[in-house]
Formats: sequence, structure tokens, C-alpha cells
Amino acid sequence: MKYLKKIIKIVLLLLIIYIGYGLIYGNFHKLDNNAYRSAQLFSFNMPYYLEKYNIKTVLNLRGKQKNKSWYKDEKRITKEHNVTLITYQMSSRKYLDFNKTSKLVKILKDAKEPILIHCEGGADRTSLASALYIYAIKGKSVDKAREELSFIYGHLPSIRPKVIAMDRSFNNYVNEVIKLEKVKE
Repeated sequence: MKYLKKIIKIVLLLLIIYIGYGLIYGNFHKLDNNAYRSAQLFSFNMPYYLEKYNIKTVLNLRGKQKNKSWYKDEKRITKEHNVTLITYQMSSRKYLDFNKTSKLVKILKDAKEPILIHCEGGADRTSLASALYIYAIKGKSVDKAREELSFIYGHLPSIRPKVIAMDRSFNNYVNEVIKLEKVKE
């Protein structure tokens, strides 16, 4: 019982550190020199990242939410920094067919770089978009792209089973691309 209490305290401490890190740093990570990924940033940290990394486009995967303060802040901050704001609404729990993932790839391809990709927590939708960027835009291997769908970023389908939809969406995109390539041969 004594050890169980210690383990619980350690787990709680680690959880607090993880949440604090996420709030302060926004789950911000570099994909390459032209792309970054994060959670929803706040008015105190978004300007910092936009300036430090010379971000030209913000891709918001949460969609337009005109009455929400975070969305109003994001619109204001991107406008103040002369950054293009693109919104593409998707759910982390809903499978995206090939047409929808292809549209997301086109947005990523056409966006002015460097681009910042984000959703609410930077874990699921952002992981899918990041994997698509690595695979379809950068031409890296499927395995390399799948690294973006990782617990490191908070993507935990074993704990939150419905977010497996992001993994399935990525796998479907890859399979459809492979089919299309075989037809061209």
C-alpha cells in the first residue's frame, strides 16, 4: 500500500508536468524548416512562435468558431502578424476518406511556408495532418510519416479508441495513393 501511494504521487506529478508543458509550450514541435505542429496556442505564446519561426500560414484544424475567444484571438493575432489563417474543420473521431485527406494534402501543398498546423491539443488531428505532410509533401516513407501519430504528441488510441480514426484515415490515404501509382504504371 505504501508503494502504491508513492506510484500514484509520481504518476500525478508527471501528469501535472505534462499538462503544464502542454499549456505553456503548446505541444509545439518542428516537422522541418517549413512546417511546425502544435496544440491551440494562446494569446501569450502564439505571437512568440509566429515571430520566432517566421510563420506565414496557420492551419487551424478546428474550423471556424466565430463565437469562441480562442478563434477571435487567433484571427486577430494572425492578422496583426500578416499571417494567413486557413481553417479546415475535422473531427479526431471521424474517419476521413481519400477525398478529404487529399483536400488536406492540397491545403498543405499550396500553403505559404513556413506553416503551423494545429488542432485543440495537437495530438490527433494535427498528428494526421503532420503525417500527411511528411508522406505526401516531403516524400518520406510511410514509417517515417507514421511517427507523427505518436504518444509523444498525445495521440493515444489505446486510451482514447475513437481517435484511431486518424490512423485509419492516414492508412487509407497511403493505400489509395499506392493504388493510383499502380494504375499509372
